Amino acid sequence: MITMLGWIVLCYGLAAVAVHLAHRLTKKLRGNRPQPWIHVVIVAQNDERHLEWIIRAYCWYAWFKGKRLEISVLDGGSTDETLLIVNRMMGRYGVVCHVMNESTVKARDERVVELQQAKEAEETQIILYLHRQDDWRKLPFLAGSTV
Repeated sequence: MITMLGWIVLCYGLAAVAVHLAHRLTKKLRGNRPQPWIHVVIVAQNDERHLEWIIRAYCWYAWFKGKRLEISVLDGGSTDETLLIVNRMMGRYGVVCHVMNESTVKARDERVVELQQAKEAEETQIILYLHRQDDWRKLPFLAGSTV
């Protein structure tokens, strides 16, 4: 029994050392370049039912990928608790989040084009219209996801 416990502790220690070596190698290969960003643009209106788990999924996805996360929420004048949920999730996960209120569809589309043009070289940008069925495939951790 003692030898089995010793093997378990040894395997755990070797796994911890391997993780630290992989982290050091990744940091060395990246050099002084900044950590890459994931910028998620969520176009929403009255989507309180979906918004919390979407933000959580992207937070976990960015954490697993080792990338920084920035979320921009384009709100079309929600009358439910959409904005309260966004503010609560910002505080909980410490994510860089921008909330923009655009009342018309044309203004939201123009803002999306502005955000696409302002995209940085190291940035992965995901634009998610919650009212479009095809855009739900851009969510991480779903079967058939394109992310």
